[in-house]
Amino acid sequence: MQHHQHQHSAATHHRRRLQRDSRAKDTAQQQCDAVKGYFESIDIRSSGLYNEKGAICGGNCCNNATELELRDKASGKFEQLLHHHTSSLRGILETTASQFQSHVLELAEQSENKTLTIFSKVYSRMVPLAQRLIHQLYTELINHLKYTSNYSSGQGNSILNSQSSLEEALHGFFEQLFPVAYHHVVHLSKNNYGELHEDYINCLKRNFDELQPFGQVPKEVQSKLLQSVRMSNIFMNALLQSAEVLSETDALYGKQLTDTCKLHLLKMHYCPNCNGHPEHGRPKICYSYCMNVMRGCSAKYTGLLDSPWSSVVDALDNLVTTHIRSDSGIISFIKQLDSKLSEAIMKAMENGAELEKKVKKACGSPNLLPPLTAEGPDTLQQHTSVKWASPPDAAIVHFLSTIEKSKEFFSNIVYNYCDEDYTQHDDHLCWTGNRIGDYTQLLMTPSTDTQRYNPEVPLDNDSQLSQFNELVDKLIKIRQSIGVSQHTNSNSAPMHDVQSDMGHEGSGGGSSQINDDDEEYGSIHASGDGSGDG
Repeated sequence: MQHHQHQHSAATHHRRRLQRDSRAKDTAQQQCDAVKGYFESIDIRSSGLYNEKGAICGGNCCNNATELELRDKASGKFEQLLHHHTSSLRGILETTASQFQSHVLELAEQSENKTLTIFSKVYSRMVPLAQRLIHQLYTELINHLKYTSNYSSGQGNSILNSQSSLEEALHGFFEQLFPVAYHHVVHLSKNNYGELHEDYINCLKRNFDELQPFGQVPKEVQSKLLQSVRMSNIFMNALLQSAEVLSETDALYGKQLTDTCKLHLLKMHYCPNCNGHPEHGRPKICYSYCMNVMRGCSAKYTGLLDSPWSSVVDALDNLVTTHIRSDSGIISFIKQLDSKLSEAIMKAMENGAELEKKVKKACGSPNLLPPLTAEGPDTLQQHTSVKWASPPDAAIVHFLSTIEKSKEFFSNIVYNYCDEDYTQHDDHLCWTGNRIGDYTQLLMTPSTDTQRYNPEVPLDNDSQLSQFNELVDKLIKIRQSIGVSQHTNSNSAPMHDVQSDMGHEGSGGGSSQINDDDEEYGSIHASGDGSGDG
């Protein structure tokens, strides 16, 4: 009797187990059917109910082959995130450089027209000869304002050669203008008209430096124009070199992901689906888990590049504020250039009597040659009205705002990504990477020292860092080129030592707030290390 009851009990137990297994299988099938549509929407076709559970996620809806596909998909998602932010910032740098150069070139052309207008109205007798000199000067200026890839701040040779060339052009302009201005504005009268002999013209040129017919105006123009053009080129150089560093960084993303990083990107993004959680009802990711994974995957970028990048941003901000947008900056000074050139002629006229005495002492009295052409009608009436191009203030302000927010660039990408609705900030009853529960691991700060102890994706000390170090060197050189250039101006703010800036480590974790959710690069205020104990 007891034996019969035992057999009956065993049969009942076996039947119930089969029923449970059947119900579990039906439930698993329903769960996997629910996520199958999502998988197909992201081009994962090998999904379904499998006897073989994947080794990483351990769910019914993904086998090892599916997990491998999803791992690549998760890695691609991470790379795409970095690509998006890098290309956006690179685009802003390149656009700013292009807009800035276009504006200063347009101003230079307008300044030439205004200068010709002034000369045609006030110094009309000089126009036929002065017009060529003015055009030559502005052609030289425009050539120096056009940024080329040959412009380099590496050894400073290109800068020095460029500055020397413009300096010679400016000196040559005033030297050649002297005989024209002296003869037509100071020396001649209405009844005394003719041309100077070439030997006399050469004598005036030879004695230009000693006679100083235009007072201190040439030196003032030379000093301010050389400085403003130099700063303009350094600004252009820094923008485009920084964009190039971002482009080179962009090319490293896919090559630098470790297997551990790829594994946790899979666990964070797709393991909930492999365990039967549909996309529309999937559990939230634990915030600290998200931060540890993303910080670990981007530790090399954050630890090595964030500090020198932030130093470049500070230097660019100071350069724009102190030089580019200042009263002595290229935009302001180009607008003053026409009046400065006119001021030079006025100086010669004001000192006309004294200047004539000095000229006669140095070169004697000229014997005038017959005029080459009779005075004709003014040929420059088309330049009667010139309106300055609208300044790129809005673009520059937008640039300054955006570039300021790009400090600690890679740290911000992580913050911005994890500080979203799909994360659970208190780390309570959320996706821990393996299950739904409380995340209890420590949230690590972004410095390279602490990332070695990241509980999810520890920093790989054996990885090749030579390419990163090359990018760091380039950023340091960009910063130095801006910093050294600004030391030449006594009004500029003191620049911090580059090496001390490099020693700065980012910190923070725990809760964070982004001032403007709509901005790519929010300014972050983080406090404490925090833990995920919830």
